[in-house]
Amino acid sequence: MARTSTIRTSGSSFLGPDGEPLLLRGVCLGGWLNMENFITGYSANETLMRREVRRAIGDDRAERFFERLLSRFFDEPDAVFLGQAGLNLARIAVGYKHFEDDARPFEIKADGFRHLDRAIEALARHGVYSIVDLHALPGSQNQHWHSDNTTHVAAFWDHRHFQDRVVHLWEAIADHYRGKPWVAGYKPAERARG
Repeated sequence: MARTSTIRTSGSSFLGPDGEPLLLRGVCLGGWLNMENFITGYSANETLMRREVRRAIGDDRAERFFERLLSRFFDEPDAVFLGQAGLNLARIAVGYKHFEDDARPFEIKADGFRHLDRAIEALARHGVYSIVDLHALPGSQNQHWHSDNTTHVAAFWDHRHFQDRVVHLWEAIADHYRGKPWVAGYKPAERARG
């Protein structure tokens, strides 16, 4: 693992572990833990895609397909490439369904962090910080497909239940990564304008 390295802010600057200004150069790992059709090429949001794959090939084969997709979409060679390319930051877009099911709100899935953990650890080994981006929220924060919205209604803003679930998720994510210096920060989801 790369040496432990904590970054911090000072005014509008990021400071590296040596206290000197740090220029962050990065990418977004989108289309993976929050499947976005403009990246992967399918013509639906993640929920609808998963539903249709299950319908077409059955539950067992669909589970194997998506597990393989999640395991292979981003792996050690990708982290090596990012580090060798001189990047030092990766924003990882994640959908809430990795951590919680709608049928069991407020219950964090025991294995919900495994793919995210694997990516963060691989990136750290190659000197790349991570920002966790909760990109798709319960109730959907906007009406668009990239928040995995099947209704085109941004219900998150109107229902306290969804907001409380997101607070609970962020607390679980922050607790899970507490003391992990290669997790540089968190990006709350935002409301789309227009």
